[in-house]
Amino acid sequence: MLKLYSIFHLNLAYSSISESKRKEVIERCFWPLLSLATESRVPLAIELPGYTLEVASQLDAGWTEELRKAVRSGSVELVGAGYAQLIGPLVPAEINVWNLELGEEIYRSLLGVTPRVWYVNEQSYSAGIVEDYISIGARAIIMEWNNPRTLHQEWSDEYRYYPQVAAGTNGSRIPVIWNDSISFQKFQRYAHGDIETSDLLAYLATHLSEKGRYHCLYGNDAEIFDFRPGRFKTEPELERPIEWSRIASLYGRLQSDPRFQLIFPSDVLKSPPVPSASYLPLSLESAVQPITVKKQPKYNVTRWSVTGRNSLYVNTLCHRLYQRIKSKSTTGSPADREIQAIRKRLCYLWSSDFRTHITAERWDSFVAEAEGMLRETEHVNTSEQKSKPHSLTIALNGLGATLFLAGQKARVNRSVSSARACEISGDESFLRISTPFVAAVFNLKRGLAIQSLIFPKLHPGALAGTIQHGYFEDIALSADWYTGNTVLQRPGKSQVTDLAPANVETMAGSNDGEAWLGVSTVIPTEAGAVKKLFKVYKSRPQIDLDYTFQWSTIPAGSFKTAFVTLIPESYDLPSLFFATHNGGSTLEVFKLHGQSVAHNAPASSVVTASSGLGATEGIVIIGDARKALAIRFDPSVCASMPMVAFRESAPSFFARIMFSCGELDESRTEEVPGPLRFNCSIAGMGRQ
Repeated sequence: MLKLYSIFHLNLAYSSISESKRKEVIERCFWPLLSLATESRVPLAIELPGYTLEVASQLDAGWTEELRKAVRSGSVELVGAGYAQLIGPLVPAEINVWNLELGEEIYRSLLGVTPRVWYVNEQSYSAGIVEDYISIGARAIIMEWNNPRTLHQEWSDEYRYYPQVAAGTNGSRIPVIWNDSISFQKFQRYAHGDIETSDLLAYLATHLSEKGRYHCLYGNDAEIFDFRPGRFKTEPELERPIEWSRIASLYGRLQSDPRFQLIFPSDVLKSPPVPSASYLPLSLESAVQPITVKKQPKYNVTRWSVTGRNSLYVNTLCHRLYQRIKSKSTTGSPADREIQAIRKRLCYLWSSDFRTHITAERWDSFVAEAEGMLRETEHVNTSEQKSKPHSLTIALNGLGATLFLAGQKARVNRSVSSARACEISGDESFLRISTPFVAAVFNLKRGLAIQSLIFPKLHPGALAGTIQHGYFEDIALSADWYTGNTVLQRPGKSQVTDLAPANVETMAGSNDGEAWLGVSTVIPTEAGAVKKLFKVYKSRPQIDLDYTFQWSTIPAGSFKTAFVTLIPESYDLPSLFFATHNGGSTLEVFKLHGQSVAHNAPASSVVTASSGLGATEGIVIIGDARKALAIRFDPSVCASMPMVAFRESAPSFFARIMFSCGELDESRTEEVPGPLRFNCSIAGMGRQ
């Protein structure tokens, strides 16, 4: 017997549905679904964000009351989502916890229950968010099987039929119930009349076994049945409302078929352990896809970060708002209640639905609300990130090392003299800035691209810089690979870079009492001028990179800046890693040896990137067991998406980090307003 469970996702904030259509969605989609559970007695799970529940209770209190009765009577299983459908790996851990807690409050208030099982929003998972769900006492999460399985060929296919355990950061673990993209897309095709009952039953029969198995029949949107959200031009025409009738017929057929049994998702957790097949601790993510997402590769995490109408801009606004309120407590005073209300609104503004196929009317209203909220919170004291790095200790999983990032002085190689002079020198080709902690060489003929970056107290050789053409034997890598540069690639147009000869100005200054030597230039490009300012610190191992793109508009294309290219000879390949935060409070560490990582590679002919990092605390670390580079950026200035490229290639390896400020997919085809500023710092880390 194959035990089948279904989860229907309800979302009145659906990106392409106008607010005027919401009551129609309730009538056409929500009521038939509820009737299927209560009248036809089909065991179904309903998952909906707290915001959708609030709106539904305002538009149709009768439906909310019937849902409350169904949940409390056990006719419907409530699956949690949080207040807003935000993308957990792309927001700070504190926002994730706020969002989940706010959702809990609304479920208790309007439905009288708290969910035990939670659906990972948009099935966008990272190891970091496990601790967020554990913090609210979640019993299990629902996550898609197909993409994690593709990343882990060592898994047995039998794992998909039983509950497993998602292994998070810092030893956190939570049971996982599988969703299945292939299955729910088959279900959708059946409901839309593209395939017949016999076709779907034949597909389900392929999952039958002499062993008792569990399988997700459906785990996606409810608003696509007997209603058309208008998201895609290829949506099937809706001639008359028969799709819920087809769905009811299918469930009736399954109820009468002895090969199948319909159950609730939480019933999966009641299954007896299956040796070597259930409750195994699994890492769902990998270096190739640190953030896994449902469905085909074109639906990757970049769609909510750096595409859309202008997701980069609104994500930056959200980070700015978060910086203002994150340290504020809420103890019940009027001022604290105001902060609590701002938190709720901020979770709403971080919703994924504003970042893909949103209508023009809703977009204008959304941007106005975000900008208005920013003005309203001007009185709140900010706690924005400073240029100076904090002390940070990271224990590298499986690498047997602890790296230390010093706030003032590198606590490594004490035998190295600190007597190195602070000076600027150079010739017609290169400019050199030297301090006791940093030695940087800039290429004047290539827009101040960093030729070599040395932290002498950490390692005698360059940790980042330029790899010359011809270094790699592979012809695919036969180019110059720079550090500190920018590349804009537009479909059907010439590439724009900032690698032109530079007229420079040198300077000196200090940030919060920390003295630095600097160099700046303005590079003209086809898209507009690029102003670059690089600062080398005198008393700590750090260099700051600051870019202002003085462009009236940011063209639609793949737009990356602040490339950091590792110099292979300076690293130990077997222990090479990168680390960042993806929605959690603990760093996620990914080993690179033996991997082929290309987050920046196109996912299709119209989707210009495959993956990326949330970097939700504004830091990415890359290096080996003894030394590393910590790259910090401020998402409240520019909420760019870091990406990693790595491959082993003779004579060593190719590895670099870059920051995407824009990509293309079906939700973004137009230019957005400029100008744009991005800044980051590169600091040396060493073994303590």
